[in-house]
Amino acid sequence: MTRSFLWSLPIASLLGTLLATSEAGAVVPPTITDQGRLFDVDGVPVDDTLDVTFTIYDAPMGGNAIWSETHNITFDEGYYSAELGNDTPFDGTVIDGSTRYIGISVGGDDEMSPRGIVGSVPYAMLANDVNGDINPNTVSIPGFGQVIDENGVWVGNPSGLVGPAGPAGPPGAPGTPGADGADGADGAVGPAGPPGPPGTAGLNGADGATGPAGPAGPPGADGAMGIQGTQGPPGPQGATGATGAPGATGATGAPGATGATGATGATGAQGIQGIPGIVVTSYIDGGVAALVDTVTYTYLGPTVSVTIAAGNTIHVDGTAVMGSTAAGGAQMSRLSACRSVGAGALTDDDGDWSLVRVTTNVRVPMAVSQRISGLAAGTYNVGLCYQMGVGQAVNWNYNDWLTLKVIVTQS
Repeated sequence: MTRSFLWSLPIASLLGTLLATSEAGAVVPPTITDQGRLFDVDGVPVDDTLDVTFTIYDAPMGGNAIWSETHNITFDEGYYSAELGNDTPFDGTVIDGSTRYIGISVGGDDEMSPRGIVGSVPYAMLANDVNGDINPNTVSIPGFGQVIDENGVWVGNPSGLVGPAGPAGPPGAPGTPGADGADGADGAVGPAGPPGPPGTAGLNGADGATGPAGPAGPPGADGAMGIQGTQGPPGPQGATGATGAPGATGATGAPGATGATGATGATGAQGIQGIPGIVVTSYIDGGVAALVDTVTYTYLGPTVSVTIAAGNTIHVDGTAVMGSTAAGGAQMSRLSACRSVGAGALTDDDGDWSLVRVTTNVRVPMAVSQRISGLAAGTYNVGLCYQMGVGQAVNWNYNDWLTLKVIVTQS
């Protein structure tokens, strides 16, 4: 069967931003949202569930297929929406700065021709630069070579990195004396004092009993000696004398003088200003609210609350699927993105759509992309909003879903 696509929004890619922030705490969604409408050979919208294969090439015809992913999609009056990159993540080989082309085949049909060009959505324009932290292995410059190696050491041209030291400035005024430091550790133990005087000698023990007589000694030259009695056992040891008093501790030596403070070194050159980055990304989806006749701006559905600093910029990307079954269709005065503080009045910034119209029995996705800057610091509600002429709200009776992405960046 031959089929044809009508893309209500261009094929769009966030890959430049994805690759720039993939290791920097990525805050941009890592997928591509593709939306469109499918018709059969007779121009009738398709209502069916089919396998759809998306393929990215490096040429408009022929060339190499460098990425592919198949989705099982249920078509509602031909309308569909697919998040590319959910099953086969994008990497640095898919988008390298060259122009890429996307081909689509449905069911068993051949791939449609011609292929579409992979472009950029508004909040992916930051892909021309890098915002936030980056985590490269090395840094090289085309035509020059490596400037930072894998150890984080600068290996490029050293000229101009550090200027010559200026002359020493005059000594500064003496600073206020600092608070007393904590007590130092105890000093080493001093040498032992001289020995104390000897203690009083203990009393002599009592004489022991006389032992038995020893054997007779050899006869002396002048006659035999008389038998000598054995020596009695020694008496008990006398009590130990009192220990002498310890000698006085030696005096602690005086601390050495503090050395002079060295001169203050020259201040280095100021580093390069960092690149502004994404502060926060918020996403919400839901149904389109019941519309009312209103000449003041009214939110179309759910909103996102963001807190910003002075000078931050808010980027709004939203899509609402809306339609009418009323005779003659439906129209509204304006469809835009608005902001408000708390329950206060809504403020519009250069609305995207004026006098929006749909015909009978048609429901279409309508996209809004706006940039809001020059705001004071604070917390803001952000969402899609509309104005409606008298008697028009009742005709918008064929509405469906709404999605909203809000990104806050530094200026």
